[in-house]
Amino acid sequence: MAGSERLRTDDFLGRLNDPTASAYVKGLCGEEMEFYLVIEQGKITGVKYYTEGCAGTRACASMTASLARDKTIDEALRISAGEVIKRLPDLPEEHLHCSILAVTTLYRAIAEYVLRQ
Repeated sequence: MAGSERLRTDDFLGRLNDPTASAYVKGLCGEEMEFYLVIEQGKITGVKYYTEGCAGTRACASMTASLARDKTIDEALRISAGEVIKRLPDLPEEHLHCSILAVTTLYRAIAEYVLRQ
């Protein structure tokens, strides 16, 4: 993905032992993704993702995590798959669906947090 927004896909890769919220989603393409959030006073202060998916999946997950970090819950819920795609202009068309998987997994983690409040 040369020329795309510079972001190392391993900056946010990993799992958290004691997250505030987490989610797992398996996409229609068969890719699996996990998101882990640390939320303090309504703000996402820590975020990790985990996937064994392709480079497109990892890039979309990493971009989504980057966009969510240091955001309030309301701000994070405004992150869209379109925004992820826009920030990764070299993402091949056959991997555009990866942005939906990443954002969906983030939303599910946020929903877990909100429902427990």
